[in-house]
Amino acid sequence: MKRTLLLVLAAMLLGGLTLAAVRADSGYILIALGNTSVEMSFWFGVLLLVIALALLLLVVRLVRGTMNISRRLSQGMMSSARAQRRTTSGLIDFIEGNWKQAQRKLLRAAKRTETPLINYLAAARCAYEAGDRKTALELLHKAEQSSPNSDLAVALTQARMQLVSKRYEQCLATLERVRRKAPQHPVILDLLRQVYVALEDWDSLQEILPSLRAYGSESPVELDRLTFQLHLALLRRSGHKARQKTSDEALKLLHKTWDHVPNNLKREPEIVLCYAQQLIDNQLHEEAEALVRKTLEKHWDRDLVRLYGLIAGPDSRKQLVAAESWLKKRPGDALLLLSLGRLSLRNELWGRAKDYFQTSLGLQPLPETCAELARLLAHLGEHQKSTEFYQKGLLMTTHNLPALPQPKGKPTASASAS
Repeated sequence: MKRTLLLVLAAMLLGGLTLAAVRADSGYILIALGNTSVEMSFWFGVLLLVIALALLLLVVRLVRGTMNISRRLSQGMMSSARAQRRTTSGLIDFIEGNWKQAQRKLLRAAKRTETPLINYLAAARCAYEAGDRKTALELLHKAEQSSPNSDLAVALTQARMQLVSKRYEQCLATLERVRRKAPQHPVILDLLRQVYVALEDWDSLQEILPSLRAYGSESPVELDRLTFQLHLALLRRSGHKARQKTSDEALKLLHKTWDHVPNNLKREPEIVLCYAQQLIDNQLHEEAEALVRKTLEKHWDRDLVRLYGLIAGPDSRKQLVAAESWLKKRPGDALLLLSLGRLSLRNELWGRAKDYFQTSLGLQPLPETCAELARLLAHLGEHQKSTEFYQKGLLMTTHNLPALPQPKGKPTASASAS
């Protein structure tokens, strides 16, 4: 303040002295060039000179300023290009899994790049993959500060890192927090799907399934597979819960779960097989028999054929008749013959059961068919043959034994066959 006041006083003093000098003696200046001459007062000439010097100084400053700006822009462009190249190199290292090298490059370029958010997010993932979770969280915080409205991108990056490290509960908490802001975001829905499957939280998965179909990034085929997996899991869970209830309560619970299965899936043999197995495990054989029989009449499936022979329905004679009617169309089905043999045993038709088992073995040797025939022969008093079939079935399950030295001696027929 004092300095400004002194300058003003000095300027006023100088102005007064100049004015007094002009009044005392104005003088004159004569400029002659060829036939042309210009005459002016001395002080007017001084004023023109001062103005010319001021203009010259202004031009010099403008030129210098322009050059400085140009140089700074050039340096900034070079720095930006260098940062861009470093970012690109860092992202390549990130893709290749060179975590430490990628993190170093990305962070060095972050302050000079136009998109520091990408650098910080990728660097955070690098730190996380390298096992430095503390640094990863710090970099996520920097990423959030580097760009407005970046909370969603930061949260998704954090959720992916938690999912990769199988920290499912923390991942779920992160996703639920951001889902309130973007309930239909496809990436959020996909990450929730993965977490629910990992946690076997089938109810929550069923809840978001309509949103996955409407807004998710999965293809229809993938969603159909997911729906298939979901209902298989729900049927198994209901079967497990039903074992702790009375027969009527178990049947109601299983029926309720089955009613929620889409109609197109009710025709899938694996779904039917799962449901029928839950019915059998809960001693609901009558319902299981009716379900499997009706399904096989429309859609033939080998696993369901095998299961049919294991169902202890209330009318074993009716079961046998139904299975024998199928044999007319499929006489070469080894699994159907195995089930026929078991159903014959339920009807105490020993000779017929023996014939079915032997015919089945002739078509397709199976360990369980050998075991069934061996057990029947043992009860019929044919112990030698029973032992042979037991050994044959056992060898079928261990046919990949390595070639090793054995004690010298006469091997049995079954051993030599192996």
